[in-house]
Amino acid sequence: MNPHFLFNALNAIAGLIPRDPDRAERTIEQLAEVFRYTLRGSEREWVRLEDELEAVRAYLDVEQARFRDSLQVHLEYGDDVRDARIPAMVVQTLVENATRHGVAAIRGPGVVEVRAAASGETLRIEVRDNGPGFPPEAQRLPRPRDGGYGLRNVRERLLGHFGEAASLKIERDAARCMTVVSLEMPRAAFTQPVQGCAS
Repeated sequence: MNPHFLFNALNAIAGLIPRDPDRAERTIEQLAEVFRYTLRGSEREWVRLEDELEAVRAYLDVEQARFRDSLQVHLEYGDDVRDARIPAMVVQTLVENATRHGVAAIRGPGVVEVRAAASGETLRIEVRDNGPGFPPEAQRLPRPRDGGYGLRNVRERLLGHFGEAASLKIERDAARCMTVVSLEMPRAAFTQPVQGCAS
């Protein structure tokens, strides 16, 4: 979790306390949920897609408090992918990248959209933002200063788990002026691992 996110969140909460204490309390609860999920995610490799998206929603709620509701958020996924098995924190990383390097870089209202859908045996997840986008060379191999470390980490984890059966792509939707980061991986239902016997 980026420390700037915590500092910005605390500043936003401090600003909310005198004018909207109920919203401040809700934001604190959402911030706690983000950190709980982050800690759990560091201890396990696989999670249900719905659990990850609930953490993403909490993260974006905190960001909306920071942006004073000028951030528009849309999450879209169906019942058929709720139990999909994904590597922990991959969607969270894409969303953090979209807010930190995307919508935070523009003056007007920001938009972040997250969509997940299945097509046959493939799960596709898209994170879109209306930020300025990546330079053309970064779309091939993002650099750390362009938010590339997080994307590179996601790409390497997908490669390690799925090989060529998974992909991470960065594109620009010129019609909507949005950056689209999409990942595809084999679709599999999440099952809890069987606990081994104590030795």
